[in-house]
Amino acid sequence: MKKFQISLYSVLCILYAVCSAPLFAQNDEAGRLDDEQRVALTAVVLDDEIPAGATKQLVNKMNQLAAKNGCAATSNSRFIITCSADVLTKDITASAPPMHAYTVALNFYVGDGVEGRLFSSCTIETKGVGQTPDKAYINALKNVRINDPGLKAMIIKGKEEIVAYYNTNCDIIIAEAKSQAARNEFSAAIDNLTAIPPVCEVCYRRALAESEVIYAAWRDHICDMALAKAQNAWATRDSKAAAEALCLVPTDGACYDEAVALRNQIASRLDSNDKRDWDYKMQQYEDRRAVRAQMNNQPSVGSAAPAKGTPAKIGPAQAAPAKSPIVRKVEEIKEAAAAVDPQPEPAKPTYQVKGKWFK
Repeated sequence: MKKFQISLYSVLCILYAVCSAPLFAQNDEAGRLDDEQRVALTAVVLDDEIPAGATKQLVNKMNQLAAKNGCAATSNSRFIITCSADVLTKDITASAPPMHAYTVALNFYVGDGVEGRLFSSCTIETKGVGQTPDKAYINALKNVRINDPGLKAMIIKGKEEIVAYYNTNCDIIIAEAKSQAARNEFSAAIDNLTAIPPVCEVCYRRALAESEVIYAAWRDHICDMALAKAQNAWATRDSKAAAEALCLVPTDGACYDEAVALRNQIASRLDSNDKRDWDYKMQQYEDRRAVRAQMNNQPSVGSAAPAKGTPAKIGPAQAAPAKSPIVRKVEEIKEAAAAVDPQPEPAKPTYQVKGKWFK
């Protein structure tokens, strides 16, 4: 069995050279943007005065607004797009049945939701009519155009501030990732590092280098845990549990050779019935390994990188790159980690709004 190895940093540097230009790459057919390459924004509604029935509609509208203007709409970024509403007029129409007619001022904001710092804002006045106040609110939201020039300018200004944040706090982000890795919080550490967008060139490259170190430590941690689980299962002659554990061993992990030796040892001591089940399980593992190896070797598709010294632009490009090797490899490790070392999901940021964000 040939051991599959890959230099994560080499792959990531190649990925950077290929994909740094299309930071907010856009797919021409679907008009969708590639989440891996974009500044991330989380849509949240913190205004209690907005009816509950309209909250989901507003979140969807803000997600569309973020995606349309070159941001990744995610669920756990510290940077948020949010909105408050001021009802300017409330009327009951003379129609049958009577309808609620609202004029609403929607105040959109982009900022750091953890520190409560405002980056940019825009106010849109809109109207809606419905049989209930909630439906009037929802219809008013439907009339907000996500291609509004003011909203577009707000997102662009917000992205510039987010990039400035990463450039200014690069040392702190990397130091925190190292601390998380030291506490075996590998997934959170890599998530924080890979949140740095490629437009922050120097910090992005540093984060990639640290990602390789943390990824390797996480991979070997999972390797050791899976091997130990397999050894414990075989100690009680539970070949099925041993097979399941061995299938979690990363093929580029430090303990892979030990796992192969244990695999061969178990196979040599099974009777014909158990050996048949064992071989089937191992063949499934080999098939999955081959598919993953092929995926990891596939180059990402994207536009050529800009000439050296040319700053990357914050804006749409022409082609969406495929899922990057770092994401594919981390997803594989996360699957194994969930089986041998299950951990609770990391806590989502607690958002706060200071100053005059809303009123």
